[in-house]
Amino acid sequence: MKLKFCGATRTVTGSCYYVDTGSYKFLVDCGAFQGKDDLDALNYEPFPFDPTQLDAIFLTHAHYDHCGRIPILVKQGFKGRIIGTQPTRDLAKIVLLDSAKLQQEEYERWQSRSKKEAPSKNLSEEGSLYAQRKPLFSEADVESMFELFDVYPYGSSVDLKKGVEFRMRDAGHILGSAMIEFWIKTAEGRERKIVFSGDLGQPGARIVRDPDLVREADYVICEATYGNRLHKNKDETVLELLSILKQAQEEGGNVLIPSFAIERTQEILYEINLFVENKLLNNLEVYLDSPMASKATAIFKQYPTFYDEDARRLLEKGDDPFHFAGLVPVDSAEESKRLISKKGVVIIAGSGMCTGGRIVHHIKNHIEKENTHMVFVGYQVEGTLGRKIVDRSPEVRVMGQTLQVKAQIHTLGGFSAHGDQRDLRYWLRSFGHSPKKIFIVHGDEEIAIGFGTNIKSELGIEVDIPKLNEEFDLK
Repeated sequence: MKLKFCGATRTVTGSCYYVDTGSYKFLVDCGAFQGKDDLDALNYEPFPFDPTQLDAIFLTHAHYDHCGRIPILVKQGFKGRIIGTQPTRDLAKIVLLDSAKLQQEEYERWQSRSKKEAPSKNLSEEGSLYAQRKPLFSEADVESMFELFDVYPYGSSVDLKKGVEFRMRDAGHILGSAMIEFWIKTAEGRERKIVFSGDLGQPGARIVRDPDLVREADYVICEATYGNRLHKNKDETVLELLSILKQAQEEGGNVLIPSFAIERTQEILYEINLFVENKLLNNLEVYLDSPMASKATAIFKQYPTFYDEDARRLLEKGDDPFHFAGLVPVDSAEESKRLISKKGVVIIAGSGMCTGGRIVHHIKNHIEKENTHMVFVGYQVEGTLGRKIVDRSPEVRVMGQTLQVKAQIHTLGGFSAHGDQRDLRYWLRSFGHSPKKIFIVHGDEEIAIGFGTNIKSELGIEVDIPKLNEEFDLK
């Protein structure tokens, strides 16, 4: 049985793992690379496997760095089945349709510019990730992809024949996210169990349930996004958000929250709803300037059975946890442009790493104002505009202009949808000493290597940090 690492190796994007059992070929995830232009260029490279020969793709969750290249596989002849949970199917569809639209718009915008304009060296640092390159896929490609989708619940073991059985468990990362257990019969007739963590969430999250624990495996593929740090206490994080919102409201400054449309946006809305209901905030206007986030929130409302106890309790009391007085969804681009005249308001917009979308325009209009607060609530990949701002760069390039960063910058790691080092270690300890090897993925190189070293020392289990397209023979 062969396992090839085709993405998210010593970096946090492009998740894609290829397994060939000899009688069944499948992928776990096939996400887009994001960050510096050399990473983005990998999205245009040929796959290191034949898409027409794949039997299935197992999708752990709907984030773009896990599903963003699946439409390309379909374009190139993939005819197998795509397997995930029901929320993952619905959320992935809006993510990919939005991406197809954005790619086309940015490419057309670039094509219409003056030919004299010099191309940027790093588009993702300017918030123009897709410009200068032809779209990876179209909306029609996305629609074709979802004709191949099969949904399964958590907790049910499914025998696919051909010596492959799988079960999805709750990863606690976003709505519908899954870790996946596989039981695979090798050519020698032995059964081997492989577990893919997907992206693991923080225990104690407000909306989704805690990650499940798995008791045994022969091989484990584990993410390490925050393998080198501990998150702030969640209660402290919530109080810090409240303090920022109050300060900005008193000063007449705006709060910009670059937020991922799925999970992070809903969690921010959830917390602000509680602030308003408990009269900790009054007369605060919050503009949800992201049609995709509005669509994602509507999907969240369809699946309350995936919520944790706190969120379900609110629903049982008749409270909508994602709506409150003062919340204004912004649909059209014209409405978004009119927000430039607003003062003392909160603007939540995508993309979460400022690689495109409406947040880029708001940054352009407000980052040079000292009473502007920028609140980052998710991981910022190296090479993105969001990462440059978080790293306190004194100036940034935004849409072709050099701007001075005078806004107040806040990073609220406690809102992360990823578990920290302590959470990851706790999850791995649940396997005991059963794994023959643990593969560390989905982490920047230095973080992945450091986390892998710590895990090997703590658990006494062999650890590997794969390189891109490195292949392993699992006995």
